Amino acid sequence: MRRVLHIGPCDTPGGMAKVMNILAENPPDGWKSEMISSHSGLGVFRKIIIWRKVRAFLKENKNKFDIVHIHSAAGFSYRRKLNLAKLANKLEIPTIIHIHSGQFDKMAEKRKTIKKELLPFTIVVLNNYWKDRLQPIIGKCSVISNPIDPKIEIGDFEKRKIKQLLLLGRADPVKGHDFAFKIARELRNNGWELFATGTEHSEEGITGLGWISEERKYQLLKDSTALLIPSQFEGQPMVMYEAIKSGCQVIASQNINEIPDCIYSAPHNDLQSWIEIIEQIEPLRENNISELHSIGLINKKWSELYSKTITDYNSSNE
Repeated sequence: MRRVLHIGPCDTPGGMAKVMNILAENPPDGWKSEMISSHSGLGVFRKIIIWRKVRAFLKENKNKFDIVHIHSAAGFSYRRKLNLAKLANKLEIPTIIHIHSGQFDKMAEKRKTIKKELLPFTIVVLNNYWKDRLQPIIGKCSVISNPIDPKIEIGDFEKRKIKQLLLLGRADPVKGHDFAFKIARELRNNGWELFATGTEHSEEGITGLGWISEERKYQLLKDSTALLIPSQFEGQPMVMYEAIKSGCQVIASQNINEIPDCIYSAPHNDLQSWIEIIEQIEPLRENNISELHSIGLINKKWSELYSKTITDYNSSNE
């Protein structure tokens, strides 16, 4: 049985870690998977220590894995992952670099050597928008979307709260917490309440939850009227697809590309537009998003790409 090693922030709360865990827990048929964390939230020094541990692990286990699957954001994350990819290549392990970042294009445009440095690797992006955007800058890309956690169940529409808003994400300015708070303050006198993760801030109409378990998150998605995604940018937000599968309506910033037709979109930071949508929001319409992002379909694509990457690597080194 073939083996794949996932490298990335698998222990750090966030969408990339969620994708890694879903893929590692549900490997394609004929494959076994393993994960190793490459990230720490405790500062640069700790990141370097963990990066060195991953390098040592690769060297010690170079004959254990048939392919290395690296999950990368932009910036410093990319530079560390590129170094690990080069090491895997030197150790003769075929390597995939899976780009999750919603701002990778901005970094790539400034990095003049990026097409050359990525040439030895198979590059995967999240959707056709990112392929069209990045391929001229970094070279050939394959498209495989993120899978939805198969453990998510659809909520009971009769038990769903009629005026409960939800924001899921880390307390980063790009996620739009402050904007969501403005929405909540405008609507709280009408009975609306916002629950938000990634923050402890609470006031009338706003409940900060900090970090919560996956089980708690899924229950909130089953209970809430709508999920807000007022992000400045995203690669492909996992919470959007998790909400859709659970039956929770979504309002997403128009800065996010390839928003499904079954949900609402609104101009980024346009307070009045978001409020108008919320006040007239309707239940989620029927859609096939869950099927398109099912782990079975996504795994079939990964299985094919893993095999092709190995074949191409062996052919190029004959």
